[in-house]
Amino acid sequence: MHVMLDLETYGVRPGSVIRSIGAVTFDPNDITAKQQEFYINVDHDSCMEAGLTVDHSTFLWWQSQLPEAKELVTKDAVPLKDALSAFRQWFAVNDGLQVWSQGANFDSVLLEAAMIAAKGYAPWKFYNVRDTRTVYEIAGFDTSTIPREGVHHYAVDDCKHQIKCIHAALEKMVIDAMSMNKEVSHGP
Repeated sequence: MHVMLDLETYGVRPGSVIRSIGAVTFDPNDITAKQQEFYINVDHDSCMEAGLTVDHSTFLWWQSQLPEAKELVTKDAVPLKDALSAFRQWFAVNDGLQVWSQGANFDSVLLEAAMIAAKGYAPWKFYNVRDTRTVYEIAGFDTSTIPREGVHHYAVDDCKHQIKCIHAALEKMVIDAMSMNKEVSHGP
């Protein structure tokens, strides 16, 4: 199963404090496939105890975000080890295989670093990590053409938006390929 992953953090480098973990299962070939959601907020102090750090500029950036987003990432926070264990269990129960994120060097990398800091492990194989932005670029797809729903920086809503964008980019690639095949078969 494909899993879209999104983190909210206090930094942009491996070893940053994790504020929340969101994930949604999806089928890249079927926009109507049933999706399973995962969401959990992570206790700040437990991240610091594991050796994760806060980037000052990211902390300031969070101060400028909408109140809904800031409130959502603080409710019912659990210790880092418990959050990571719950995610690994959810990933396994949902037959997670490929893990997608918005950027090859962010969500999956930061989550794996947090798992290592907490003496855990990532539930995916390194070769099953996928990047949405690569697909968008190859497809020549502009993500701003997909209306945004939900709360920005609420990890599950971010995952759902990224899934819609992946489906649209893949559909564009199919349409473009069909158009090219028509041109080739009809000739000049």
